[in-house]
Amino acid sequence: MNRVKLAEGFRGQERALKLLHQILEKDEIAHAYLFLGPAGVGKSEAALAFARALLETEKNRHPDLLILEAEGNTVRIGEIRRLKEWLTLKPYLAKRRVALLLEAHLMSIEAANALLKVLEEPAGEVVLILTADAETLPLTVVSRCQVVKFQPLPENEVEEILLRHGVERETALLLSRLSKGSPGRALRMAETDLAAVLEMAAAFWEGISRGDDMVIYETAETLEKDADQREAFLALMEIYLRDVLLYVKGMVEQMQFLPRELAEKTAGVDVQEAGRLLRAIGRTRQALSRRANPLLVQVHLYSEMADALKGG
Repeated sequence: MNRVKLAEGFRGQERALKLLHQILEKDEIAHAYLFLGPAGVGKSEAALAFARALLETEKNRHPDLLILEAEGNTVRIGEIRRLKEWLTLKPYLAKRRVALLLEAHLMSIEAANALLKVLEEPAGEVVLILTADAETLPLTVVSRCQVVKFQPLPENEVEEILLRHGVERETALLLSRLSKGSPGRALRMAETDLAAVLEMAAAFWEGISRGDDMVIYETAETLEKDADQREAFLALMEIYLRDVLLYVKGMVEQMQFLPRELAEKTAGVDVQEAGRLLRAIGRTRQALSRRANPLLVQVHLYSEMADALKGG
């Protein structure tokens, strides 16, 4: 049985790789696996490597391998119907068939219900591998899979990867803090105008602190169509919230990005309120991962932030 080969895309995922190696060595193969973790940490690459090992091939194209992906922004029921039809066939070259469903968190409700029926009646010669960026799959689907968790990487490891890709050190340091442990996300954000995002974040924070509601809509419209800039902005908002709490506690030297004069304007925010806003940012990310309307979810979040921070 082939082993899952380590690569840069698997950096920091030793625990997940160890589990996959053990599964292959014992040849105790479950009928379904869920590779769960943040975007950009190597789940899809690991899923393909695991599939190759199961099929004992070195290639990503194989007659006994089916790869299902999102169409546009959604994994539609048509892909699950294609899977069900494919499951009726016997292995062609290998001793089993392997199907990959990438970005399963993008499944429509109809697709998720159809997949559940597939998982409830597993075929003996088939292995299904799902990848998902967020814990938004129905529990009925998750419970029928063996979960393999992928972790965010430490900031220093993300920075090292960025440096090897030719990103300047100062930018790499910034991105390592904004990417939430995802080298893939950091590399995508490296292609954006980060200086513009930093300027926008400061203008937004200053605007809502003085009750300027127009900045809410202007920011949401500017970021509506640029997912990478939007992610960088949301990450900055999280850091700003933590920075203002550090300011309140007198730990100014530990603040990362929020200018001191802006911290002074919102110093009335307490730990409970900051925690609530951080959770709201998390919910916004989940909504965006499910392809909710970017303009509407941003306006809702920024309005909530404005209500909490104005006159703080």
